[in-house]
Amino acid sequence: MTFKEIISRNLIHLRNMKNLSPTQLGAVLNITRQAYSNYEKGTRDISAESLKVLANYYGVTLDLITSSTLVDSSQPVITFQSIAPKDDSYEFKTLPLTVTNINSSLMAVKYNELLIKIFETNTSYIPDIELLFEFKDKLYIAKIDYLPNGDGIFYHNGKPIHITKQQNKSLVYIGTLLATINKEYENDNFF
Repeated sequence: MTFKEIISRNLIHLRNMKNLSPTQLGAVLNITRQAYSNYEKGTRDISAESLKVLANYYGVTLDLITSSTLVDSSQPVITFQSIAPKDDSYEFKTLPLTVTNINSSLMAVKYNELLIKIFETNTSYIPDIELLFEFKDKLYIAKIDYLPNGDGIFYHNGKPIHITKQQNKSLVYIGTLLATINKEYENDNFF
């Protein structure tokens, strides 16, 4: 399989995994739907810069988006019995809810025996979401609020920590909160 064929297959796979259209991805790259579709068809070469943009958009590494094993690798899937609202009650659904992680990078943070938070790899800032990040050589989990001047603030153990615009450049985003598991009872077999 040629490099162009690998890229083509991976772009189609990633787009389908996220249930996106070629038009939406063309907008991400500031190109037309047709131009993006040519990448997937393998009739047009995609630039390294565009691959970086797409890797960042999907929350995967550039290595993974260009890997011949992306489609063939088994994707970690978590399956849950699902329940949905019906009238003034709830009902069990016949199809389970599944969460698939295309980049194989889930991280579990165990706060104590009853509280676990699951993060998914993401190297971008997302407002109003709890983030896992590194700041001044320490790991933190918090929501970060930015001011219009570029300064920011987050809270750790109830205390505010300020980030100047200059310090913001050294902040490294690692992941975004995917799920919180707050068990009311202890079950040793869960984690």
